[in-house]
Amino acid sequence: MAVERDIAALLGGLAHPDELQADCLLNRVIRPNERCEYGRRHGFSAIRTIHDYQRSVPIVTYADIEPQIARIASGEPLVLTSEPVRRFFETSGSTGAAKTIPVTSSLIADKARAFGVYWGLLFQSHPDAGSGKVVGNFSESGGARTVASGLPITSEGAYWNAVGAATQRRGRSPLPRFISQIADPDSRYYTAARILLEEDVSLLMALNPSTLLVLFRKLCAFAEDLIRDVEQGGLKRDLEVSADVRDHVAAGYTGNPERARSLRGLLRSADPTLAAHEVWPALRLVVSWRSPMQRPYLRLLEPHLASLPQRDYILMASEGVIAIPIADHTSGGVLATPFHFYEFIPEEDLGSPNPRALLASELEVGRSYVVLLSTSAGLYRYNIGDVVRVTGMRERTPVVEFLHRAGSTCSITGEKLTEEHVVEAMNAAAPALGLAVEGFTLHPAPDGFPHYVLLLEPAGSPPAGTLRALLHAFERELAERNIEYSAKRRSERLGPPELWVAAKGSYDARRRHRMEAGANDAQLKPIHLTRDERFSVAFDVSERLTTT
Repeated sequence: MAVERDIAALLGGLAHPDELQADCLLNRVIRPNERCEYGRRHGFSAIRTIHDYQRSVPIVTYADIEPQIARIASGEPLVLTSEPVRRFFETSGSTGAAKTIPVTSSLIADKARAFGVYWGLLFQSHPDAGSGKVVGNFSESGGARTVASGLPITSEGAYWNAVGAATQRRGRSPLPRFISQIADPDSRYYTAARILLEEDVSLLMALNPSTLLVLFRKLCAFAEDLIRDVEQGGLKRDLEVSADVRDHVAAGYTGNPERARSLRGLLRSADPTLAAHEVWPALRLVVSWRSPMQRPYLRLLEPHLASLPQRDYILMASEGVIAIPIADHTSGGVLATPFHFYEFIPEEDLGSPNPRALLASELEVGRSYVVLLSTSAGLYRYNIGDVVRVTGMRERTPVVEFLHRAGSTCSITGEKLTEEHVVEAMNAAAPALGLAVEGFTLHPAPDGFPHYVLLLEPAGSPPAGTLRALLHAFERELAERNIEYSAKRRSERLGPPELWVAAKGSYDARRRHRMEAGANDAQLKPIHLTRDERFSVAFDVSERLTTT
């Protein structure tokens, strides 16, 4: 079978990644695209080696090729690829503006092959994970529209949901597609929980562990209502769902008193909760992202999952696949060498005018790199904006994990905030309330359910009511500028922000302290967004406010 061949290619090539990469570059990226405008301009027909490619083709960002992508969207062929573009994936860009990524049939095939390798290896390690129902991602994935040429543009998640996600290879998910389209978060999670409570689930998968955490918390919060529905059949009346949803659940789940008694028994135990590992005794594996940014959610999942095996999901973006996890309870995976061509710039060299791009075999364990991606869909030496860290080696192939977006960004659960988002939101919110601000910084909260803290030093002494109004306005402006932040807040995967009021003179004191430590004025740029959850420790916080 093709999956077995691809698995053998990945594992068999661990000792010689550069050979796999050279073959992929020439036969998947260069040769098929010699006839397109970009290929002719950069001499694809004369490229014979990786060195030829690096010498002939420049490193680019999305901004560099955005004009060509716009031409493709308007219907022009043979711009970045010889093969026709079939659709576009839309994703948040590192500057906050949405990126429109061209998608060809070859790219879909490459990704599908990578998915096949991932799930094939997973079921080799956990054959019993496919014995029951395999529940795939069910979070909100957005709708569809068309570009000028009439081609569709969606999120990648919406595309795979529509065609049947790779997670359903070993048994159809009991959750129908309409689950992800229920707009009200409580109703969506309740309906998913209601259906799953009567299913023999052996594998649970969600890209974001926050999705699983919210599901499990809703399971506990609505336990009595859910058990009543299991016993009597159908869905309770006050949910914001369509008649079709109600009819589907009523027809498929007509009432199960025995299952309801079993669930009530869990609530009468010494620890009266509906913990996932007890609700679904056949559950054998949980799949979600496990990067360092996800660790707060993973810690909060521990009581729900106990000792159940967990595996990271594929490290990927709309543009392509980066790494394939092959072990449990780790972050990241082996570089996906058969599917795309990869180069890496050391993170500290990203700002250099001519940084050296390294190959897979040249990476060092413990160091961080920005990924350059070349694919069959018209991205050539494309700076994807992701920073990965090498955590180990499988023979000569690096094992990499996602760290963060390059530059001043922060992403707790996929919202990809940028410093530009934060500054623009504050610049809109504070003047509208007549507030002047001495300094402000947004950072992840150090504890509790994952959320952000807005550390702020106001000018003067505004009342708490005004500061709370600022917090509301700031979040509203932030959500308008970042659709992913808005979606994560709506789906309750990200908690409401707090405002911590810094004492008068705090930011000036920090500046003086840094100058005393040897920094000069040119280095003392304001920090408005940081991934450091302990950033506020050095400040005297006089008050902590929430949106409620």
